[in-house]
Amino acid sequence: MIERMGVLGFILCGCTAASVDSDSGNPTETCFDQTPSIELGQGEREFEAFEEPYESMMIHGPQGGWHILASLQTQGMMDIVEVNYTIEHLETGVLVSDNTYRLAVVSNGDCAGYYPGMYGYLAVSPLYDGDLDTPPELLGGDMLRLKLRVTDCSEFLEDDGQCIQSQRWAEAKIDVLAVLDPIDIESTDTGDSHESEDTGNMTSSGSE
Repeated sequence: MIERMGVLGFILCGCTAASVDSDSGNPTETCFDQTPSIELGQGEREFEAFEEPYESMMIHGPQGGWHILASLQTQGMMDIVEVNYTIEHLETGVLVSDNTYRLAVVSNGDCAGYYPGMYGYLAVSPLYDGDLDTPPELLGGDMLRLKLRVTDCSEFLEDDGQCIQSQRWAEAKIDVLAVLDPIDIESTDTGDSHESEDTGNMTSSGSE
């Protein structure tokens, strides 16, 4: 199962769900009054926009598995967001990564922020073909669709009457070429093989 749920926080800004003007006593505008939007990028420590040619490396982790990094940039949204990060193998339509995060973005303006280095853990068991059973063997050189689906309206906030979750989803996607980690290029050249740690089944959250 590939499911990551937890608060992955960096910095919380002063953007709150509800505030009141001290002079008039009327509610002031909050992030929920703005239209939510996101941008999908790359980068491990900072948000980096994709540039042509669109490529993403399948990073070979120290424990033997593979992942693809994605970064998120938000606008018109609260600091705490729920993210569904998926990766689809376009040739077959198979979802090879499905990850759920709840995280705190790094604030870089009113109702705006970013979060770098989200892991899309790769699980390729539905694509196994004989001895071919690793992401480099099965996905290398193929087109993948990276997709982020994000909301800042949790069930708790919706139950509290602060927002309507169906109106607070934002989505972004990009098609990229899957490229090999240098360590896998070296292993191919030398004839070495790396044992797969495919985690198999996947689950998702949220609605289309």
